[in-house]
Amino acid sequence: MTDVSDASVDRLAAPTIDEAVDSAVVLDDGTPQLVIRVEPYAGMSGGDQVHLRWDTGVLRTSRVETHVVDTTEVGQSTLFTIPHPRPGAARVSYVISRATGEWRASDRLDITVRG
Repeated sequence: MTDVSDASVDRLAAPTIDEAVDSAVVLDDGTPQLVIRVEPYAGMSGGDQVHLRWDTGVLRTSRVETHVVDTTEVGQSTLFTIPHPRPGAARVSYVISRATGEWRASDRLDITVRG
């Protein structure tokens, strides 16, 4: 099992948000959802679980989504959507877990959503 507290283990890149500019998203009437992108990572394989966390610090506005990587998706970005995001700050990150019990965490993306 990989010990992610070991400094020699590289963290995964932070997720990105397609609609973000300079760590901010400006919502308008045409923005019903945000698309969060997890880029392909070294060792990506079918069966990996990608656990996305959208943390606003406010109960009931935070989300955790899980996507199981299909073998046909290896080497492609994993996409998540946040429907009807609310204005405020959010911390976005993800964890990759494998059937072997290994897991790796990403760096965090701090984003401001403006209405």
